Amino acid sequence: MLAARDLRKTYQTGDGPLTVLDGVSLSLDAGESVALTGESGSGKSTLLHCIGCLDTPDAGTLMLNGTALHDLDEGGRAEIRRRHIGVVFQSLNLIPSLTVARNLSFQARLADREDPDWTRHLTDRLGLSGLGERYPEQLSGGQQQRVAIGRAIAARPDLVLADEPTGNLDEDTADAVLSLLLDLVAETGAGFLMVTHSQRHAARLGRQLTLSAGRLA
Repeated sequence: MLAARDLRKTYQTGDGPLTVLDGVSLSLDAGESVALTGESGSGKSTLLHCIGCLDTPDAGTLMLNGTALHDLDEGGRAEIRRRHIGVVFQSLNLIPSLTVARNLSFQARLADREDPDWTRHLTDRLGLSGLGERYPEQLSGGQQQRVAIGRAIAARPDLVLADEPTGNLDEDTADAVLSLLLDLVAETGAGFLMVTHSQRHAARLGRQLTLSAGRLA
C-alpha cells in the first residue's frame, strides 16, 4: 500500500547543509501498524511529513496505492492529503473557532466523505458524546487528543499517520487513548504509522522501526 525507497532530505542551515533523511526505505501494508522510534533530531517527523505529503523529499520514490507521491505538485499532494491520508499531529492542530462536532467532521467534509452514522460511532467510541457543541479550549488534554484522532479517521483514509499522539498525556490517559486509536484504525482497515519515543507504546504495534542519523537501523 505504501512504499518508500531511498528517501533523502537535506536542509540548508547557517552551519551548512544538514542531511535529515539519508536513504530511507520502508513499506507498509493495508491494515498493518508500524511504530517509528529514534532520538530527537533523527528525522522521524521529517519522514512522517514526507509520507503525509506535508513536505517533499529531495530524492527517492514514494508510492501510495500506485500513485507516485514524489511526482505530484502541491495541488496533487493536497488532494492526496484530503482523500487518502489522516494525520494526528503532535500539536493537535484543532481549529479553535470550530466546535468539537465540526472539528470531527472537518477532514471528512474536505474529502467529500462525510458519513453521519460513522461520525456518531466515532463520537461514542471516543467518549465525546454530549461535547459536540463545546470548543477545543473547553476540553481537557485527553479529550482534545480524542477529537484529533476522530478527525484523522472520520474520512476513512487509506493511511493514518500519528506524530507522538500521546506525548502530552499522563500515562493512564495515554494508554487509553492509544488503545482507542489502534482499535479505530483497525476498524477502517487503514495502514498506520506512528512516531513515538515510548518503547512501551511502540511494542503495542505490529512492527517497530528505529531511525538513527537519517537512516533506518
